[in-house]
Amino acid sequence: MFEWLNGWFNTPPKSKKVKAAAPKVKIKKVTKAPAPSKPKMTKTTLSKMTKKELEVIGRENGIEIDRRLTKLKIVDQVHKQLSKK
Repeated sequence: MFEWLNGWFNTPPKSKKVKAAAPKVKIKKVTKAPAPSKPKMTKTTLSKMTKKELEVIGRENGIEIDRRLTKLKIVDQVHKQLSKK
């Protein structure tokens, strides 16, 4: 009877699978690409933005913008200031 129970708990050893060694891969050193220059802000790219986005761009460049103005006036104001720089 013990042999019968022993068969339940002691399983035969599983055959070991030999893993093939993975080929070594050379890792190339990654260098940082140069920072992209800021794209020129044309009136068309500025006009595609919202008033809030225009205000953020203006503040980044030291321009104070009044959001009560129309979008076209804000675009003109930002474009003039950015083209001076």
